[in-house]
Amino acid sequence: MARGKPTDTRSLRQRGNVWFIQKRLSPTLAKHLGKKILQQSTQTGDLDEACRIRDRVLVELSDVEAQLKGQASQRQQRRMFLEARDHLKETSASLVGPDPRDPVTLSDVLDPEKLPEIELDAFQSVQQGHIPNRYRLSLRGALEDWTESPLIERKPSTVSKNTLAVGLLLGHLGEEDCSLADITRSKVKDFVTTQLGTGKTRQTISNYLSGLSAIWNHGEYSMEEELPSGNPFKGHNLKPKATVRHYDQFTRADVEAIFSATEDNRGIYYVLPRLGFYTGARIDELCSLKATDIVQRQGIWCLAIREGKNSNATREVPLHPDIKQEVLDQLRDSKASGREYLFSEAEATKRRDGKKSPKFSQWFSRLINKILSKGGRNICFHSFRTTAITIMGDAGQREEIIVWVTGHERGLTTANRVYNRGPTFKTRLEAVETIQLEALH
Repeated sequence: MARGKPTDTRSLRQRGNVWFIQKRLSPTLAKHLGKKILQQSTQTGDLDEACRIRDRVLVELSDVEAQLKGQASQRQQRRMFLEARDHLKETSASLVGPDPRDPVTLSDVLDPEKLPEIELDAFQSVQQGHIPNRYRLSLRGALEDWTESPLIERKPSTVSKNTLAVGLLLGHLGEEDCSLADITRSKVKDFVTTQLGTGKTRQTISNYLSGLSAIWNHGEYSMEEELPSGNPFKGHNLKPKATVRHYDQFTRADVEAIFSATEDNRGIYYVLPRLGFYTGARIDELCSLKATDIVQRQGIWCLAIREGKNSNATREVPLHPDIKQEVLDQLRDSKASGREYLFSEAEATKRRDGKKSPKFSQWFSRLINKILSKGGRNICFHSFRTTAITIMGDAGQREEIIVWVTGHERGLTTANRVYNRGPTFKTRLEAVETIQLEALH
């Protein structure tokens, strides 16, 4: 990922055209290295490259200090082992003796008994061609690095889900941790079977495997772990789409009852059901709206609903006239109070997974259970989505317009998915304006 021109010159000093690392050492490192301050040339005048060299050196110092204190994590020990092994391999390849018939080996130039523990293990690994299990990348180690890596864009909810998946797998294996190399397709298949036996849906288990697969790939490619060929979390044919639930739409009487029951509410408890009806947006999308997500496009006020990690994964939905003023009032209050989120109630919701909607989803479920007669229907907040899509379709709106409002797949080609900027906002607003109570039976 492009880093851009860095401005962080921490622990860097420029002398002439060359950057030097200058770092005051901790007492532990000072005693070990025999000096209080590290001064080392990066041998480059490029600040970007100097920052990368500095970051690597600081990580190495942190690893050494942790090792000296007996506090090195499994991930730190693995990193030091791999660096020592690579260095010894380079040394071995460079050895040239006077007699080609009697090659010089590492044993001729090094005394293994004088090597620190990790370097001794690296020495033996080079000699024997085997990596000790203690230095194999563990599942938790890969998860930790995946979680902290600055090269990966991830949502808090994704971190939470993947951490849960790792915990479930290790619980199934009866291990506190295990090396990635020890995870086989057979073990994963047993895990899948066990999860199915607990009543988990195929979609849920597929989500677990997707997260575990991402961690495996991170370990293999980003952390350069030597793993058996084939990702064991792929190809289990769960066919999760067969388990996707379908929700019934609301009737006119349903929506009128919901609006009546919330007429005296304020804030999110008033606006949320109406936004759901007039946009067809998902509840987490609405609860996660920030003040900066209320935008004007071609003179029309819209919700910018984030569906992914980049701007192409954002859909902009015109505000229906019947809810526009309430949203703009929320925007005014948000700006006046300096809030990040559109709704103060969402701002106050703090969860480890970053989700804003669970509290309000539960509130809405309790509300409709109290005021509506379900009669065997599968209805919840998501029913607003079904209702909005049905109304727009019945009003004659083309499917390619509806998907730009509701956020479903926008065609099968790259051009449609990525480059097509969609219909005009006037056209989108016309589609949204067809959503009326009178259109329901």
